[in-house]
Amino acid sequence: QLMPSTARRFGVTSPGNPEQQIKGGTRFLKWLYRELPEDISDHEERIKFVLASYNIGKGHIMDAYRLAKKYGEDYSKWEVVERYLLRKSQTKFYRDPVVKYGYARGRETKKFVKSVYERYQYYTGIIPLDDV
Repeated sequence: QLMPSTARRFGVTSPGNPEQQIKGGTRFLKWLYRELPEDISDHEERIKFVLASYNIGKGHIMDAYRLAKKYGEDYSKWEVVERYLLRKSQTKFYRDPVVKYGYARGRETKKFVKSVYERYQYYTGIIPLDDV
């Protein structure tokens, strides 16, 4: 399911059409994967960043990424960036000059990434991606 403006951007003209939603969602996920900074080079980490960006928006994820970088942490690791995403609910962090998208709770995104990534790992263990 895509937000209306994202759906239009990725070719979904009929929001109630599941085939269009799947194709548009796939294009969106591929776009997110390509748009992330190159220093998130580990494929598995990149998938987590894509899932988080899909859920809360790339802007909030990049805010948390910049915060992690500012504070000298490994900003290419999701578990580090996730901590800063959760901190974006605190005034000190969401008002930081490196933050462009303001306040975010992040709790739902943390759960979403964990849940979907665990399912991803399970399914790729059953059906190797080379067979798809």
